[in-house]
Amino acid sequence: MTNEIRDNFRQCMRRMASTVCVITCQHHGVRYGITVTAVTSLCFDPVSVLVCINSTSSLLLPLLAEKKYCINLLSHQHAGVSQRFSTPQQPHERFATGDWLSNDQGIPYLADAQATLFCELDQTVPYATHNIVIGQVCDCRFSDVVSPLIYQNGTYVAAIPLPEVAAG
Repeated sequence: MTNEIRDNFRQCMRRMASTVCVITCQHHGVRYGITVTAVTSLCFDPVSVLVCINSTSSLLLPLLAEKKYCINLLSHQHAGVSQRFSTPQQPHERFATGDWLSNDQGIPYLADAQATLFCELDQTVPYATHNIVIGQVCDCRFSDVVSPLIYQNGTYVAAIPLPEVAAG
């Protein structure tokens, strides 16, 4: 693959808006988490999602060991949480920003997240530098207010509704 194709691909992906998420798990009493945007619903039967995680991520091995994790869809006011979870630091230090709780299985989740999806690992597919992690959703919660934190063109943005389009 040429550098031109990589550079052009990067520019193409900057034009794709994505909801910012923080994936979390717990392993041997230590909380782990990373910021991601490569998350998508997979199917409704079984209810499942997939997330792409870099193979060198501090989260991957604990997630694979525990097989339980949470996908926290961030709200527009969580830019600081996203930044904290995307910078190198000790796993426990990442949880210093935000209102973090744990469910009855010890999985950390952001109390005021836009939505939370508690998942059980179903399968992983290694691909180049990443692992595609497929999880079955076993519990989910959501806020009544829809105001996700979005990453587009290398920066955080918020969604606003478009004016109604008149039927022609």
